[in-house]
Amino acid sequence: MSTVHGESGVPQEAGRSPLDPEAQARVSFTGLSNLLERLTPWLQEVGSWIFGGLSAFSVVVIASLITVGPVDAAILVSTVALASGLPLNVTGILLLRLIKDTKDLGIDDLTLEAFRDAGFPDIEAHFPPPGRRASLHKRRARIGLHYAFAIAGTSTMLTFAGLGAALWHMAWWIAVTFLAVVVLSVVLAILAIAQAQPPEAAAERELPRRARERLHGSSH
Repeated sequence: MSTVHGESGVPQEAGRSPLDPEAQARVSFTGLSNLLERLTPWLQEVGSWIFGGLSAFSVVVIASLITVGPVDAAILVSTVALASGLPLNVTGILLLRLIKDTKDLGIDDLTLEAFRDAGFPDIEAHFPPPGRRASLHKRRARIGLHYAFAIAGTSTMLTFAGLGAALWHMAWWIAVTFLAVVVLSVVLAILAIAQAQPPEAAAERELPRRARERLHGSSH
């Protein structure tokens, strides 16, 4: 497809005008959805690793706290936080496993075939048509990942709270130092990701200006 240059010198495809902000938002959302779909296997693997690591850590620390006993409030808070995170970790692992197995095994097709072989009347009416099953699998995976992310975030906060309380039992300044290092680690990770991004192209810098010009022109 041939390209033409607008007044700003930015290449544009011939016969196509730049997207308005609303259309661009819809296209961006679709692109993010497609990216999430392609990253689903990797996210499932990483999520399982995270939940497994949090569970193992919580079990080890709780075992140590039980031997100490409820000597003060910090130990009680630590035990409650870590124990509360364990069911969430197990739920997250099961949820990610169900997402993977549902797709790999083709649970809808297996269930339909099993009931059809058993002579269940009008069993096809209880299942979506074949053309919609692929979109149903994508919807299940997307919803499952959203819930898994929420569970992982909650469990991580509980684990850090339990660890912080256990460190507070040792000395308050140890817990404060731990919290400061956690914040520093997050900031460093964000800076590393931001600096690793490719430099902004001239065409990308022109997009906000052209959008403002279109909005200004439409208001008149």
